Amino acid sequence: MTQNMKRIINHELNQFAYNLQRIDPLGNPEVYQIELTNHCPMACVMCPRTNRMTRELGYIDESLFNCIIDEASEFSSRIFFHHFGDSLMHPKLGEFIRYANQRNIKTFLSANPILLTEKHSRELVDSDLYELVLSLDGLTSETCATIKGEAARDVDLAEKNILSFLKFRKAVSSKTPFLIMQIVKQKQNMHEINGWVKKWNEVDGVDRVKVKTYITWDGQDELVNSLKLDEFSCSDPLNIVCDKPWTSVTILWDGRVVPCCFDYDGIYTLGDLRKQSLKEIWGGERMRYLRQCHREGNRQKIKLCEQCTDMEGYPVKKWYYPLNRWFMSRNRLGGEWSTS
Repeated sequence: MTQNMKRIINHELNQFAYNLQRIDPLGNPEVYQIELTNHCPMACVMCPRTNRMTRELGYIDESLFNCIIDEASEFSSRIFFHHFGDSLMHPKLGEFIRYANQRNIKTFLSANPILLTEKHSRELVDSDLYELVLSLDGLTSETCATIKGEAARDVDLAEKNILSFLKFRKAVSSKTPFLIMQIVKQKQNMHEINGWVKKWNEVDGVDRVKVKTYITWDGQDELVNSLKLDEFSCSDPLNIVCDKPWTSVTILWDGRVVPCCFDYDGIYTLGDLRKQSLKEIWGGERMRYLRQCHREGNRQKIKLCEQCTDMEGYPVKKWYYPLNRWFMSRNRLGGEWSTS
């Protein structure tokens, strides 16, 4: 059986286990994100890293990273190389991308363009990063500084770095990484959204322009909650059970495993890859308890999940799989992106 076929079958087994709401997994874990570092110069008002994250700052060790990729490659076809930090700050970013590519894993990265130096541009293109999201949350320096702090004030430098990246990618006739320009829709930048979208849609070489749906992470930061514009939540009208406990995990820079990309502080640690394998963690007691709480509607027992309003999933109906999943993939609620 080919590697890709093995991954597809495993993915469907995980989806089927979610549809049946099984406590014991049928498949093996897919890795959604690996946090290369939680260092970041930004102070984003919509990010719990700024005011609530208490864990130690650090960079993932190369040997730990390689071990994770070696195990993850069996069942993961793509991995995001960021979490609550800017991975452009990791000195081995290019080497990590290359190593994942050797294991047939597509690599995705979200970063701040103000950190995108010429050296980084060459590194990301030469290492064959699959997709790059550059987050620029306003048209003006004033708006960017209001949202992301003083480190983001120089919009001219950010735009210069973006254009320099596009120039280099074109010069070497590369189609990767696929470039997405992103803005997070929130109260502070609503007056600039239309102009921002128009501006970046006109820049040659930008592959896609996106307005990202605002999320409130674990829903426990009142400031973060207050900046949200959209009142709609996928979990309220359809009583969706979150699919993350059945589909994937996120890995922190120190090797600890958490349920999803909303866990900024190791709030609900599932295990530690310095001591356990992914498969052991996937079938472990804390993972099983998480599934049980979600299945039984007892999210209040899990601090990370009790106030979350940004869950993803589909209506689980035992005999309708996979039709219910396919329908929701076309009409997905709580999705990561809203298109411009």
